[in-house]
Order: sequence, then C-alpha cells, then structure tokens
Amino acid sequence: MNKSLSKQEIKSKLKKDYQNFDIKIFDTVTSTNDFAKEIINSNNFEHGTTIIANTQTKGRGRFGKTFFSPSDTGIYLSTIFNIHLKIQDISLITIISAIAVCNTISEITSLSPQIKWINDVYLNNKKVCGILVENINDTTNLISKAVVIGIGINISTNVFPQDIQNIATSVMADVSRNIFIAELINNLYDLLKDIHSKNIIEQYKQLSLVLGKKITYTLNNTTYVGTALDINESGKLIITDGKNVYSLDCGEVSIKL
Repeated sequence: MNKSLSKQEIKSKLKKDYQNFDIKIFDTVTSTNDFAKEIINSNNFEHGTTIIANTQTKGRGRFGKTFFSPSDTGIYLSTIFNIHLKIQDISLITIISAIAVCNTISEITSLSPQIKWINDVYLNNKKVCGILVENINDTTNLISKAVVIGIGINISTNVFPQDIQNIATSVMADVSRNIFIAELINNLYDLLKDIHSKNIIEQYKQLSLVLGKKITYTLNNTTYVGTALDINESGKLIITDGKNVYSLDCGEVSIKL
C-alpha cells in the first residue's frame, strides 16, 4: 500500500467537476473537522475544500467520542459542503456520506460494507468507518452557512486500543489511500448533487445493518429495546417496541445479540 498522501495523485483521479477543489494535506492535525470549521469561521473558504491528515491527535466522533487515528494506516478527512440547505436536510448529508463510503469500499475491494444507523460503516459486524457531520449556521440559524463532512476510515490499522479492539476493524486491502480518497470524493459529491432523490433513502436501506433486527437504542440517557422496521424519507429510524411505533432521529443504536 502506498503510504504517502499525495495531493497531485488525488487531484489526478478526481472527476472534471471536482478538479478545482482545494485539497489540503497535513501530516498531523488535532482534528480535520476542527480545522475545517476554523476555515469556515474565517469566511475564506470554497465549496469542496478538503482537509486530509495522516494522523489526528484529537479525532472526534459523535457524542464526544474520540476516533483512533494512527499514522499511515487510515483516511482522516473533512470536506466543506458549501451549498445552502435547510437545517432539516442536514441529516441527509450523513446518510449520503455513509453511502459514499460503502460504494467506495465496494468498488475498490471485494468487500460488502453495511451501515449501522445512522453514521457508522461496518464490515463483518465491526466498525470500519465513522462519520461526523457538523453544520455551521448563518446568522439567522435558519439556513446552513456550510457543512463539514468528517470521515474516518480504518484502511490498514491492525492494532487498536483495548476498549475498541473487539468492535473495530479495517478494510485490510492493498489499496492506495490516494486513489481511495479521490474515489470517495467523487462518489460523495456525485450523491450530494441528488440529495433530494428518493433513490438515496432506498440505497441507504439496502445497505442497512439494522433493519428487521432487534436493537437497543439510547435516548436522553435511557436505553430501550425494539425492532427496527424502516427508515423514512427524512432518514429517521422507525422502531416498534411491540406495542407502539416510534421514529428516532438521533441517539445511539446497537444490534441486540
């Protein structure tokens, strides 16, 4: 596997529509999402600006969790989506990002990834990728000023901290990170062009790891058990506890074994 991140190689593999994206590569950052947010807050940013790091010292996930980001073995990037959206559309970006990761893994390897609602990509029932989408509102708080899409993928990491070693995995395929990143950007921005297509949710459902299964879910610090029935057009998870049907738009979900 090519261990060196190369702006030149990445840009050479981007589709024509994305050739002008500003690709910034760093050896070390605290968090690519934090770096992207600093760029947005400076008001000097462009659509498609993508920050890539060889390692993160404070990689972040949802609910304040950290994302293990060792050198040379993963893809840690954040890209700035600068198309104004209604706040309710932001969750669709998370869905699209997960689909793009799955499509890229499937295209480059022979693996069959799945999505654990709402934003984790799994291989063989272990997490291989985390996604953190953060919205920066305009001054009215009604329209998105810009959205940061953070994606962390374990490509060849084979040693994990003890607390995640039984639940984390890697792609473990002989792939160039540069080619993978370029294809991921291509897939992601192609899908973002059709953010309101009904086909997006259908693709997401086909990749779902949770539909039809017993799950536990945590909401407002309380844990419940139910069955995942469906995912609606807004990306909400439809759950039943056997008596009532609920829609879940946030919270932590795990498969009940």
